[in-house]
Amino acid sequence: MRMAVVFVGMGVHGVKGIPVGAVEELRECGRVLLDTYTTPIDASRAIEELRAVLGINAVEADRDALEDIPGILREAADGCLGILIPGDVFVATTHDAIRQEAMKSGVDVRVWHSSSIVSSALSRLGLHIYKLGFIGTLVEGPPQTAYRVYFGVAAALRSSQHSILLLQHDPAGGEGIDVRRALEQLSAAESSWRMGVFGRDRVIAVASRLYSESEAIRVIRLGDALDEDFGGHPHTIIVPGRLHYTEAEAIGLISGAPEELLNSIGAVPLSLGTRLANTAMEKTRRALPRFRELLRAVPSANPVLENVDSYLSDAERFLREGNVELALAEAGYAEGLLDSLRLLGYADVDW
Repeated sequence: MRMAVVFVGMGVHGVKGIPVGAVEELRECGRVLLDTYTTPIDASRAIEELRAVLGINAVEADRDALEDIPGILREAADGCLGILIPGDVFVATTHDAIRQEAMKSGVDVRVWHSSSIVSSALSRLGLHIYKLGFIGTLVEGPPQTAYRVYFGVAAALRSSQHSILLLQHDPAGGEGIDVRRALEQLSAAESSWRMGVFGRDRVIAVASRLYSESEAIRVIRLGDALDEDFGGHPHTIIVPGRLHYTEAEAIGLISGAPEELLNSIGAVPLSLGTRLANTAMEKTRRALPRFRELLRAVPSANPVLENVDSYLSDAERFLREGNVELALAEAGYAEGLLDSLRLLGYADVDW
């Protein structure tokens, strides 16, 4: 075999998950790299198993090695280069970048797919894979880094779909983000947006070290999970949407979660429009009596205040009827009228 890069997924079961057909191709490669960058793996143990069980000699490939695409292509041009990847091939964009450059350079690309946490996490919990609605990654950083995940999960929950949240793996800077830090980020996002996506009562599943000897699965409320120690990496957070009755039975059997907890799974969050409308209505309703008191001696202000009250009543009715956009518009009119009275100097009220 000449001028080829062979991508081989190891699956979620490690060395034992390597496709049988890929073994012969890897044995023919002059060099085999074991990806230790994109997924947590016990590299020393894996390399030993590869040699002892399959007769394959592999070397660790960190971030620098995998992002040195010219170097990889040079090795492939000199003879077949194998790349072993925990999980499935091309789930991480790092590997797809290598594939594209190899194809542009005329280097043959061979691919052996395998299982991935993306395809197997829901099944492990007894959740239906066709209900997967969102996949996101939580990384270390300010609260804003979790906003994409926050809104992605919100959309999935409103469609009764499940979400898979992967946690950053950073072998160079440490182990990466842990469950507690990930949940703190999501809680901070909840404090900013207050849509009920990641409140303390949100029921999540934390799947730790899936398919390993130390596998652990917990179905737990987010508030309780913040105080838990889930052990070593890797971890996956699953946010289930509303359960089909077969899912509820399966996840209960697999995780041992009580019925009370299962019945709370998948609570639908508010839409952003609903949250903004509620906030505007609450704020304006609270300020209105203060304006009435200060403007008691200004009869010309009464029609304005009556309009504020009417707009608020309309907003509340529209929200009850599910017309969120109209509710938000009416609440905005009410808020704007009060603000105009303040700006014109009729009443000095901050709210």
